[in-house]
Amino acid sequence: MDVNVAGKVIVVTGAARGIGRTLALGLAAEGARVAVLARERQQAQLVVDEIGGAPLALALEADVSDETAVTGAAAEVDAAWGRVDALINNAGWMPGRQPVLELELSVLERVLRSNLIGSFLATKHFAPPMIRGGGGRIIYLSSVVGAQPGPGGAPYGGSKAAINILANVVHQELADDGIRTVAIAPGLTDTPGMRAIVGEEYIARVAGQYPGGRVGQPEDIVALTAFLCSDAASHLSGTVITVRPPVYR
Repeated sequence: MDVNVAGKVIVVTGAARGIGRTLALGLAAEGARVAVLARERQQAQLVVDEIGGAPLALALEADVSDETAVTGAAAEVDAAWGRVDALINNAGWMPGRQPVLELELSVLERVLRSNLIGSFLATKHFAPPMIRGGGGRIIYLSSVVGAQPGPGGAPYGGSKAAINILANVVHQELADDGIRTVAIAPGLTDTPGMRAIVGEEYIARVAGQYPGGRVGQPEDIVALTAFLCSDAASHLSGTVITVRPPVYR
């Protein structure tokens, strides 16, 4: 089985920190050329420097909810490397618990723009160079709460459920063009964004339900993502892969 991403051009959104940064570094270590997309080019460049700089990696600046910015980022990758082999839609925002009757519209709008609209726009503008090159992979970072949210989880869980649908619809629309799509749904994962909104007591309680007694680490999904970006995953598309079990309490 050829799980090989060497030489592939892979775009990772939201790659300045957390899961995105770990994926960018991990895929680059496997030989991929990684376009590191972040809201600020300076932050993206820090990750590019960790990888080893050009031509191994490229720093991109874009707010994924801004179509003009995403269009420009896609053009930069095309100008630099002439193709896109994979897109990892990782950029997003996770608020704290938001009960429906207390939910501010601005919070809901931000979640949807960051998580859903951003994934839609990146797909829209990075898929064409993939199709031109004969196909590619689009991976969406979802969450187990997209299928099993808890109280206060409507905005974030709803956005991730929509991403699951988006991954399946894009599969149906673009499979004949050689595009394969998968949504990866991790459970609670140890990132700066998660720790900014979740207390230690909750983390410990969730960890007790997970394999090995710990919450997920960003490194846990690097190998899976490399497999999905490789030719070995050419017959896997339109589905959701759960990496951790959902929490029911």
